[in-house]
Amino acid sequence: MRNAFVRTSMIVGLTFVTAGFVFAQEAVVLPGSPATSTTLTANVSEQARVTVPGIVTFNVTNIAAITASTPVSVTVDNIVLATAAKTLRMSVQASAAAFTPSVASAATWAAVDVSWGAGTFSNGGVGTTGILALTPVPVATCAADVAACSTTNLIFSLAANSLVKRSGNHTLLMTWKFESI
Repeated sequence: MRNAFVRTSMIVGLTFVTAGFVFAQEAVVLPGSPATSTTLTANVSEQARVTVPGIVTFNVTNIAAITASTPVSVTVDNIVLATAAKTLRMSVQASAAAFTPSVASAATWAAVDVSWGAGTFSNGGVGTTGILALTPVPVATCAADVAACSTTNLIFSLAANSLVKRSGNHTLLMTWKFESI
C-alpha cells in the first residue's frame, strides 16, 4: 500500500510540474484545424539611418579672414517616428570649449568660432543658422511624415583669429544629435 501511495504521489507531482511548462495548448482535429493561430508582432522603434561627414576641413590660408569649408552632405533616410505629426531635429555639439592646437599651449580657435548657414534640405526640411556650443545647437528640422531629409550644401565657417601663430592641424570633435520632436 505504501508503494502505491508513493507512486501515485509521484505521478500527481509530475503532472503538476509538467502542467506549468505548457501554454497555448489546444486539442485539434488532425490533419489540422483552421482555428489554430499565432499572432505575429513587429515592434518598430523610432529610427532613422543617418550619414554625416566624418571630417570637415577648414583650409586656413589667411588667419585674419573667415574660412569656409567645402559644402558637406547630410543624409537622413528610413525615418520612422511614432506619429505623423512628429519631426526629426538634427543638432551638433562641441566636445570641448576650444580646438586642440597643433602645438601644446599655442593659441587656437574656440568652439564658438565655428558657425554654419542654413543648408537647403530636401522634402520640406528647414535648415537653420547656428554657432557651435557645448550644448546641442539645431542644424535642421525635417518635415513631418517624410521618409528622408538631406542636404548637399551645408557650409561651416571658421572665424578669423589673428592670435593663431602655429601652423598644423588644430582639431575639435563635433557630435551630431538626432531626435524626434
